[in-house]
Amino acid sequence: MVYPIARLILLPLIRFFIKKTVGLENLPTQGPYILACKHLGPLDGTFIASVVIPHVNQKVHFIANIAKWGWFWQKVVAEQWAGNIPFNHDNPGICLEIAYDFLQKGKIVGIFPEGIIQEYDLKKKRAKTGTARLALRARVPIVPIGLVHDISVRSDLPKLSQRRQVIKNILLNPHSMEIHIGRAFTLKKYYDQQITASLLEQATSEIMDKIDVLTKVNYLSSN
Repeated sequence: MVYPIARLILLPLIRFFIKKTVGLENLPTQGPYILACKHLGPLDGTFIASVVIPHVNQKVHFIANIAKWGWFWQKVVAEQWAGNIPFNHDNPGICLEIAYDFLQKGKIVGIFPEGIIQEYDLKKKRAKTGTARLALRARVPIVPIGLVHDISVRSDLPKLSQRRQVIKNILLNPHSMEIHIGRAFTLKKYYDQQITASLLEQATSEIMDKIDVLTKVNYLSSN
């Protein structure tokens, strides 16, 4: 059993903030595959993992912007225990290499195609091509995951304050988020084509289309 203590104590506590999960039956029971997830706030990976891990009984190796709370948190808790893949701002390609190695070993990798949250101009966010690049190289299925939620953010606040506001909004409104899991699909039609920027953009658009159809976000004004 993966995370035996956390599954008894921590994960049920996290799931308290989730109103409903739809489509768990769409998750393959074994890897390798990629979870391509909608990104609305800093805790998205935690919420998604809390419903996926008990169902598949495997770690989900999320590419994540790990908080710099010291060596023990970063190396022991986040990487070794949780299995996260740290996002390297100086060399983003490293995390894709690590993710590829996990997939080659039959593991599950979680990615937010829209990238690490830097600012909350959410309606204008543009997905990056890393998810498509990884899926084409590893030739593995992709499982799209969308979120149904209300987001309240003041755009005039500093970035760190915006992140805190999203977390506060979630904690003050428990049992409000829905996680919607779509059917697995592949980018098989692109496997034998030359990988170009145009092809990656097209494949990325297809990935985001499948995520967006599962997502419904209400943007609330915050004063």
